[in-house]
Amino acid sequence: MTEILTASESSALTEHEAVIERGIKTFYEVGMALADIRDRRLYRAGHGTFEDYCQQRWQMSKTHANRMIQAAEVVDSVTPIGVTAPATESQARELGRVPEPERAEVWAETVERTDGKPTAAAVRETYEQRQQPDDALLDGDDWVQPAGPGFEAAVTPPPKPKRRPLPEALTDAGRDLARTAERLVRLTEDDRFPRNRDTTHHQMPELLGALDNTTRLIQAMHLDQAQTSEEARRWWATSLHNISDALTDVANSLEQEK
Repeated sequence: MTEILTASESSALTEHEAVIERGIKTFYEVGMALADIRDRRLYRAGHGTFEDYCQQRWQMSKTHANRMIQAAEVVDSVTPIGVTAPATESQARELGRVPEPERAEVWAETVERTDGKPTAAAVRETYEQRQQPDDALLDGDDWVQPAGPGFEAAVTPPPKPKRRPLPEALTDAGRDLARTAERLVRLTEDDRFPRNRDTTHHQMPELLGALDNTTRLIQAMHLDQAQTSEEARRWWATSLHNISDALTDVANSLEQEK
């Protein structure tokens, strides 16, 4: 069932569709236009769902539309640092694979070392280099010391960009995650949420991906080996059991036949 748009909504839809129809001038403009159409349900006057809108209006899958939206959001996350923004969807998509706390630094380093001509492959290479230990360049048995004077300079690796202390980076990332989760919960308490609930389902892949990454982090922390109080360990265990039970209830409800 379609709905009538207000004058301002109709104007916004016309403006956004003009951006897309111009031949997809830039992925950023298109991604932001699609995001607003999706989030405000501007498609509802002629289409039942955002997926139908993308397919029927633009012959575009919802998956591809969401990729463009995510790429545009990545651009927003690095633009404030004053460095030239990613110019292609492939650059933004590769940058989107970098953890958000490191994203701006990885992009700035990539732009600098490519003399302002970054590529998706260069983004990936920058991030991979940041993950290598400092002595990785001298590992292996294939290194041969050059003869003659000055060999020290020849084999001395260039200085690597200084990385933040890991505990500090983890603390900041954890706080960002907590703030984002709290904001999402507050949105469910908004009085508009019940009538907009169906529009939230497209976010499930992202939310489940975030949950999976959080689970992997908790497993990597080896809480059973933590040097802490018995009370804290009991609280951790109780909280994890409660979360597990709640997720099990959701999974069981999805599997029930209607």
